[in-house]
Amino acid sequence: MTALRAFGLTFLLMILHQRVSGSGVFQLELHEFVNSHGFLASGKPCSPHCRTFFRVCLKHFQTVVSPGSCTFGSIITPVLGINSFSIKDTERFDSPIKLPFNFTWPGTLCAVLTIR
Repeated sequence: MTALRAFGLTFLLMILHQRVSGSGVFQLELHEFVNSHGFLASGKPCSPHCRTFFRVCLKHFQTVVSPGSCTFGSIITPVLGINSFSIKDTERFDSPIKLPFNFTWPGTLCAVLTIR
């Protein structure tokens, strides 16, 4: 009986001693992008068309998102279209955008989507 208790206690200590780790995939599914007049965010027109791509950045949660590094990773798509387009019509790109991570989930985070 004491040998069983000792084994149980040793087993329990081994389990508690291990660190918890996590991994997964953050996914962002895009359907459509509309820029019917072909303008940049600054208000200036693209010349001749806006070649559009997306950058996804995962970082710690912030009330006001500051520029800087992407704590949990980032990914940039290829140019997906010009001005307005449907993602399903895009070749060479599979939606959703997938960003694998290998850390313990923080509970909250910021996903910053930059369109250029």
